[in-house]
Amino acid sequence: MNSAKRTAVISGAAHGIGKASALMLAEQVSTLILMDTDRQGLSGVQEQVTEKTDKGFPLTVDAYPADVTQEAQVRQVFAHIRENCSHLDILINAVGGSSLTGEAGATIEEMDLRQWQAMIALNLTSAFLCCREAVPLMKKNRYGRIVNFSSIARHGRRDKVSAAYAASKAGVDGFTRKLAREVAPFGITCNAIASGITLTERIDEQFWHIRSEEEKNAVLESIPLGRLSTPEEQARVVVFLASEASAYMTGQIVEVSGGI
Repeated sequence: MNSAKRTAVISGAAHGIGKASALMLAEQVSTLILMDTDRQGLSGVQEQVTEKTDKGFPLTVDAYPADVTQEAQVRQVFAHIRENCSHLDILINAVGGSSLTGEAGATIEEMDLRQWQAMIALNLTSAFLCCREAVPLMKKNRYGRIVNFSSIARHGRRDKVSAAYAASKAGVDGFTRKLAREVAPFGITCNAIASGITLTERIDEQFWHIRSEEEKNAVLESIPLGRLSTPEEQARVVVFLASEASAYMTGQIVEVSGGI
């Protein structure tokens, strides 16, 4: 299929890697569907995408304030896609995070069930719900690109994240590999990016900005390339995995971590 005719869906599109991915994919698709719980941020990205796109290149941008951890809301967005789009080609599950309710580095004794379930829902259940809706649409045209987000924290070796976060991201790995095998006969690939520490607005505010110089230097020394990632660097790999350049890759967890 001509890349200019493709339809892409991005969750977590209002900020960070999701936003950067939206701005980059806007140059390569004809329809872009953005989802996030942040209405104002989503509207801002929609405006930026529209401004960034060459006026001579037809692009439809739809934004949906939706919580992708909620089954009913996910189904509502994809019902719109089925009614208004002849095909769905790309799904980017960029929603996620390591801190929802103050449990970023909580020990298992400090974490309650509500916090555990919220973390699993945000990082793993959200991907399941979106993929479950997207796969039948991709099967119709025997083509699809699914990109999930794992993390270097999935190995459980990072001190600043909780067991819930590590478990949720390790779950993304297994989910990605198994789904890749299920959908491969239909021309659909499914890969994940295991991102390193990325200087998104949220990470800057909740983690990086409040660290001492000593703590920052310790983090940077743990990264062979000696710096944090930018959202744009992660998004470039998203675009690659959503393109024909990665047509023979599936079931892969691609680390984009500066060498960690």
